[in-house]
Amino acid sequence: MHETSFAKAEIFLQTYGDEFAQTGVRVLEIGSKSYDAQNTYQPLFPHPRFAYTGLDIEPGNNVDIVPMNTFVWPEIADCSFDLCLSASTFEHNPFFWVTFAEIARVTKPGGLALIIAPGAGHVHRYPYDCWRFYPDSWGALCSLTGMELVESYFETDKIAAANPENFWRDSAVVARKPKLSGVDLDAFHSRLQKIVSLFVDERPPSQIAPERHGKWVEAYEHFMQRKYPMTLSRMISKAIRRPSKIYRRV
Repeated sequence: MHETSFAKAEIFLQTYGDEFAQTGVRVLEIGSKSYDAQNTYQPLFPHPRFAYTGLDIEPGNNVDIVPMNTFVWPEIADCSFDLCLSASTFEHNPFFWVTFAEIARVTKPGGLALIIAPGAGHVHRYPYDCWRFYPDSWGALCSLTGMELVESYFETDKIAAANPENFWRDSAVVARKPKLSGVDLDAFHSRLQKIVSLFVDERPPSQIAPERHGKWVEAYEHFMQRKYPMTLSRMISKAIRRPSKIYRRV
């Protein structure tokens, strides 16, 4: 997790803190494993005001739950958490919409979810790097799952240019689970079950794109090299990077 992502979560808590004024607020962080000096959100949720739980796909530091199924979490009951949050994991998740549906399921009615993911930046596989997100990405996910879109965000040009870390162009959503009960809540969860149904008993295989280019890409790059009297890397730098000075890595 990068510094700006942590700052967004910290300011989120300051902004929405009135909703978590009681003691024992249950918090779930998805993708909570701490790698070396990498930050997690755990320091933002001190005990006893918060009851923090970390979920990740593999055991390690700051991990409380490793679900048997990566995408569907039968270990967690419906409506278990007041707040669910995740940072810099959705881009690595080949089936992020299933995870978002599970977040919707385990959040309490009226509870909030904060998801932060890059909208740009270089490929960084762990073991996949599948997606980048825009504000309307979150609107689509909320429409699919029935969550209420409270706020969505995409790093502005001004902010992105001010900090070298902002080449990731963070995108984020604050979503709320509707305050439902009874048959309405049952119907909400039934809808989510349809979304995740393919993944309950099986995990579709994820194909990793080969690093070596095929003949079509090689032919295209050869065409571009002939069309423009400069290398592709110089052309990209001139056409894209220099005006914005945001995308500084490849």
